[in-house]
Amino acid sequence: MKLISLFVAIGMLVLSVPKAHAAEAAKVQSLLLRSVTVTCKLEESIAFYRDILGQEVIEDAPQDAAKAAAFLDVRPTSKVRFVIMKGSAVYPGGEIVGGRIAFMGIDDPDAPACKNTNVANHRARQSDGIHPHRVANIDEISRRARAKGVEILFGPRRSGTGLSRNMMMFDPNGRIVEVFELEFARASE
Repeated sequence: MKLISLFVAIGMLVLSVPKAHAAEAAKVQSLLLRSVTVTCKLEESIAFYRDILGQEVIEDAPQDAAKAAAFLDVRPTSKVRFVIMKGSAVYPGGEIVGGRIAFMGIDDPDAPACKNTNVANHRARQSDGIHPHRVANIDEISRRARAKGVEILFGPRRSGTGLSRNMMMFDPNGRIVEVFELEFARASE
């Protein structure tokens, strides 16, 4: 009888494992850690995010071009670098920990990926991204961008809700970068 009870207990355990596993599988979560841009304008990109938005390089590593060719349109002899930049800011309520901007830089004008790097800035369309950055001192960022001749789409201007001031501009890769500064005095009203 004890042997039968043992088999029944094991059977129940085996039957409950897939259910528990299925419940865990249903708890899929996702958090964007960084946005990666493939660029043949790596130094210009670093300068833009450093000099205008105050980001700093936290990782800069060469990549094996032959391995990178699995996802980049490069030749095995291309020079490829992976660069991660981060911003920092302390706002009312504490430091904000967020995503990073990263680049797969290709230093090879003959690489297929670098054949068409003079794509004109354009308003967003299917598969384009708009890359928002929460900032402090949007007026200084605007001044820096204008001083560097960056194409500004609008702003800074107050949002429709009045809770932030926003500005959009193009980075050296033609990506739309939105910067916004929350106006805490208005948000607490």
